Amino acid sequence: MKKLALLLFACVIGYAVKAEMPINIGIHGGVSSNRINFRDLTSVHGSRADQGYMLGAFMRINLGRLYLEPAINFAQKKSIAEGKTTQQNPNRPSYTIKNNAFEIPIMLGVQLVDLSIAKIRLFLGPQYSVGKLKNLKKLSNEIDPNKSNWSGKVGIGIDVWKLTFDVDYEKGFHKMAHELKAPRSYNFTLGLKII
Repeated sequence: MKKLALLLFACVIGYAVKAEMPINIGIHGGVSSNRINFRDLTSVHGSRADQGYMLGAFMRINLGRLYLEPAINFAQKKSIAEGKTTQQNPNRPSYTIKNNAFEIPIMLGVQLVDLSIAKIRLFLGPQYSVGKLKNLKKLSNEIDPNKSNWSGKVGIGIDVWKLTFDVDYEKGFHKMAHELKAPRSYNFTLGLKII
């Protein structure tokens, strides 16, 4: 799957250069609110969202009102697992679960509004990520998480001059392990078009 995503990325770049389409290249970063729900773990009472971050680079291929935007990012997403109380430990323990991953989203978007000072966009698409979950052994030694995951994103963005601001919702297509449900995130991203 990783090779397929890279091949698609290279083909899109080649086609865009050959057709002399306007291309924007830039950098972006942002924050996220992330949550992983747990199941079938006797040591976990529940979970709650925590804040993460993302840094990366993107390329936008403009096709009139439509655009294609592949990117490559490094993201750290965190979720908090709340342990169960016991007679020996009446205070509820909590554990921060970190997911450090490289992500390759490929967004297809449409410009809804094109003003002289701003453009408003809608976008959606798949994202492939590969990474590692940390601190799981504090919950259980038997969790064997998937190192890669596919997710979907949908969001809205605004461009002002060379600045871009995106807000999106991200949901995993499958669970990360038997004990870990598909992750969910709200992402807030600020970018700068260099070209």
